[in-house]
Amino acid sequence: MSKRFLIAVLLFVFAFSHYSFADISKLNKLIEEKDYIEAKKIVQQLLDSDKENPQLLFIDGVLLSELGEIENAINVFVSLTKSHPTLPEPYNNLAVLYAQSGNFDLARTALEKSIKTHPSYATAHVNLGDLYTRMASESYNQALQIDKSNKNAKTKLSLIKKLFNFQPIDKNIVLAQDAKKTQSFNEVKNKEEDINEKIFVMIDNWKNAWTSQNFDQYIGHYSDNFKNNKGMDIEKWKQFRKPRIVNKPSINIKLNNIEISKNNNLFSVSFIQIYQSGNIDSTTNKTLLIELVDNQLKIVNEIS
Repeated sequence: MSKRFLIAVLLFVFAFSHYSFADISKLNKLIEEKDYIEAKKIVQQLLDSDKENPQLLFIDGVLLSELGEIENAINVFVSLTKSHPTLPEPYNNLAVLYAQSGNFDLARTALEKSIKTHPSYATAHVNLGDLYTRMASESYNQALQIDKSNKNAKTKLSLIKKLFNFQPIDKNIVLAQDAKKTQSFNEVKNKEEDINEKIFVMIDNWKNAWTSQNFDQYIGHYSDNFKNNKGMDIEKWKQFRKPRIVNKPSINIKLNNIEISKNNNLFSVSFIQIYQSGNIDSTTNKTLLIELVDNQLKIVNEIS
């Protein structure tokens, strides 16, 4: 979940409560620094004196999910759906966690309930569309395993990978500021979200070009103005990267915890990269700086 979403959640929580500015400031700072353990301690202290506060409980569930305590997070959100069944956000976050665990049917049910409580809740609509895409992909993959000559399934799977981003759900754990003020689906489709979606697709294509060892496609994602912190321009970068891309027995890459933020005129995309090739297994924190020029996204710096 991006920092800006989490901070927005916190501001909402305390806007309707009696907690001090010191509480807000300290909690915001801890979460900005991703110190979720200390943030969790503060939320727990506040809950000790206000156990039924739905906003605090929601934050508690979000922090639990960030700490990897998925079952506990699910329990918190399930409890919220029972105590506050008209709120769409707990259902949405349940769906996110269910989907991450591969429980697509439970995720779909939770999203349908979220939409039923508030038909105009845009986040649930977006997530439901992404979930159906993921479920279709799973079905087509299964069809390919059963019958590898099934050209129809291959074609549909290819289209899905091209048209949709396969890591969309993580970025959508977000608390709406007020159910009554939830914007319509069309209103939420603003320019920033469109660019973010394009960035997710671009990153997915960049990763796929790397894993398929298609160097021309891979390097095509970099700007002619590329220059990294070690002083490599695009030509030196090509020479440096090519032997690390081609002629490998196989390359497998997973990108986790993708976060997008605006950095002046650039977009900063940070993630955890899990790389495996031959005897090499590595996990790296990586940041790509991306520029948008003439409606094209290009990498101008890569930091790891």
